Amino acid sequence: MKKVAIISDIHGNLTAFQQVIKDAEKQRVDEYWFLGDLLMPGPGAESILELLNQINTTHFIRGNWDDFLFENILGISKDYINEPQTTYMVELIKYVKSHLDSKYVQQVQQWPISKNIHFEGLNILLTHNHPQKNYGHELLPYEDQANFDKLLFNEPYDLAIYAHVHHQLLRTSSNGQLVINPGSIGQPYTDWKKFRADRRAQYAVLSFNQGLVDVNFRKVAYSIDDELKIAEANDLPFRELYQRLFAEGITFTHDNDALNEQIEKHNYKSDALEYLKKLESSKDL
Repeated sequence: MKKVAIISDIHGNLTAFQQVIKDAEKQRVDEYWFLGDLLMPGPGAESILELLNQINTTHFIRGNWDDFLFENILGISKDYINEPQTTYMVELIKYVKSHLDSKYVQQVQQWPISKNIHFEGLNILLTHNHPQKNYGHELLPYEDQANFDKLLFNEPYDLAIYAHVHHQLLRTSSNGQLVINPGSIGQPYTDWKKFRADRRAQYAVLSFNQGLVDVNFRKVAYSIDDELKIAEANDLPFRELYQRLFAEGITFTHDNDALNEQIEKHNYKSDALEYLKKLESSKDL
C-alpha cells in the first residue's frame, strides 16, 4: 500500500504548512503531490519552497497565483494602476521577489498546470483547476455535473485530483470516476458563515492498494498568532487584511473598499509606483 499526501493552496502560510507536514508524517505518508498556489498573500516565501523540496514531493503543479511571479507586471500595471487590485498584487509580488532566491522562481516556472500520471495501476489527472487553464470558477463544488465530466475527464482517467477552489471535495463523474479536492492549507473557505471560524489547514491522504483508493480528509490546527507574528516580523504588505482573513474567514482580493483603505493608510500606491519605476529603469539598462 502506498500513502500519498495531497497538498495545495498554501498561499504563503508557513505555519499551517509546517503543521500539515507534521500531521502527514504521523500518517506515515510515502510521498507528497503539490497542486499549486504556493505563495501570497501570506508572509512565507523561500522557507516554504525549501520545505516543499525537503519532503518527498514527487509531483508539482503550478497554480494561478504562482503565475504572478512571471507575468509582465510592468505592462499590466501601466494599464490598470488605478485599480486597487493592481497595487495589491504589485506590493505582494515585490515582497515575494525580495524574499525568494531567483533559483526558486525558475523552479516554479517549470511546473506544468496539469499532468497525467500512472500510479498503482490507475490513470490519474493532477491539475490545479482544469487541464487547459489554472484559473476560473467552473469547478466550484456546486457547479454543474457536466463541468466536471467535460473539464476533468476529456481523457479516460480513473481519478482526477484538482485544487484551486479551497474546498475539500469527494464526488464522481457521471461514469463513476473519482474526483477529489484536498482543500486549502492556507486559506480554507466556505460560503456558510457558521463554518468560517474553522481555520484549520486542509489536505488529504490517499491510500492506494492494488487499484483501490481510500480518501482521508485531514484538518490540522496551528497557531494563527505565530503566523501573524511572522507577517509582522517580515513587514508583510496588507498584513491587516491578512489578519482579517483569519478573523472573518474571507479574502479581500476583490474588495475595493478594504483595499483602498489600506492603500491610503500605508501609501502603498506610491510605493508600488516607485517599484515599477525601478523595474522600468533596470529594463532599459
